[in-house]
Amino acid sequence: MRICVVYGTERRGCTWHIAQEVLSHIPEAEVTEFFLPRDCPDSCISCFRCFNEENRCYQSEGAGKILKVMLAADVILLTSPVYALHLSGQMKTFLDHYCGMWMVHKPNREMFHKQGVVIATAAGPVYRAALREMGDSLNFWGVARAYKLGFALMEISWDRLSPRLKRKIARRAERTAAKLRRGVPAPSLKTKLLFHAARLLQKLGPQDAPDAVWWREHGWLGRKRPWKKEVV
Repeated sequence: MRICVVYGTERRGCTWHIAQEVLSHIPEAEVTEFFLPRDCPDSCISCFRCFNEENRCYQSEGAGKILKVMLAADVILLTSPVYALHLSGQMKTFLDHYCGMWMVHKPNREMFHKQGVVIATAAGPVYRAALREMGDSLNFWGVARAYKLGFALMEISWDRLSPRLKRKIARRAERTAAKLRRGVPAPSLKTKLLFHAARLLQKLGPQDAPDAVWWREHGWLGRKRPWKKEVV
């Protein structure tokens, strides 16, 4: 199993430790880790090339490097502490680079054969927005199943967390790892509904638009589906 981890901060704090809890239960995995903003410091410049051409960022070397690893991975794991009631700014900047491969534009077939995990922590029950924002990208990329781990810690130091809370984190991390180790299940109903809604938009829209051309070239406007094995 190959796992791509993208951390929403360079600080190895609570979200980093929770990710390590998950990874510790998958010792056989080949793990590649990226830390933001170090590994993807560029911001989106609104060039729109990802929409009008191939679904990749043309101006960020970091975004291109991470995308290659994500496409080759079996699991994509995103983490972020909560800043100003939402995910970290660097995680948002990172996700902005991949809008061109959202389901409504040019999704990658590889994404439909992956699992995802999002992890967020906050000093209170306000981590849900961060989970949702990272989860939105996984869902609209076409990831087959995505699991969420959110915790209200009331602490910024892992060492100061209570043993009881650490046991709770360990139990949920172990359950999440067990799901990942079972392998990629069939895409969730949500993933399929998003796909068919996007497919309808492409069929009703201009047929010479870059997105519609992408869908037609992949056969998705016909009977082919990205989550089904292609017959050679």
